[in-house]
Amino acid sequence: MKTTVLVILTFAGAAACSAAELFNGKDLAGWTSVADHDVTGGYVAAEPTWAVVNGAIRTTGTPFGYLRTKRADFANFKLTLEYRWWRPTARSNSGVFLRLASETGSFIPKCYENQLEPKSVCSIFALGGSVLDGVAPRNPYDSANALSGIAAVPAKAPSAERPFGEWNTLEIDVNGDEIVSRLNGTEMNRVTGVTTRKGAIALQSEGGAVEFRNIRLSNSREGQ
Repeated sequence: MKTTVLVILTFAGAAACSAAELFNGKDLAGWTSVADHDVTGGYVAAEPTWAVVNGAIRTTGTPFGYLRTKRADFANFKLTLEYRWWRPTARSNSGVFLRLASETGSFIPKCYENQLEPKSVCSIFALGGSVLDGVAPRNPYDSANALSGIAAVPAKAPSAERPFGEWNTLEIDVNGDEIVSRLNGTEMNRVTGVTTRKGAIALQSEGGAVEFRNIRLSNSREGQ
């Protein structure tokens, strides 16, 4: 009996750890890459699009696409991660995808994005046919055009991003129909009207050379 209880507790502890740490700091276990080879961001990198370097997930930003969790049932949670721009590019652009519900055959899936591009950091976008109740899209969604149907909520505070090359701490609370985004301790955005209720989490490759580390979930109630 004691042996059985020990095995059960050990397994439960391992499952809890897995749910809290999305990235193990060593490899891309638990993640899968989606690339749109028709969109390169203006140059062709010699390095792989995604790699683990010094305990961080690194992307060259080309080709466009994303690295998503294999799990796709994340519903209500607090996501915390650090990011930094590690190499200058023509355009420092990337983002974090939330509740990624389905692929669209392009570099933009059906999801919500916390923007990381410096000039609009922590703006929230509904992409790939996702809906934000009360926020009209720029134009009707057309599945043949990845950049159509985008609904955008600009950041509500001046950028709290640190200088190029320094690490930034991003915290995103996703709960029910609300997304709250904080950058380096400053609340940047608070958005309601989210209609998709669960999905994967992803890091974007969109031209910017960016690194991510210490990717954690807390207060997670997956699948609810």
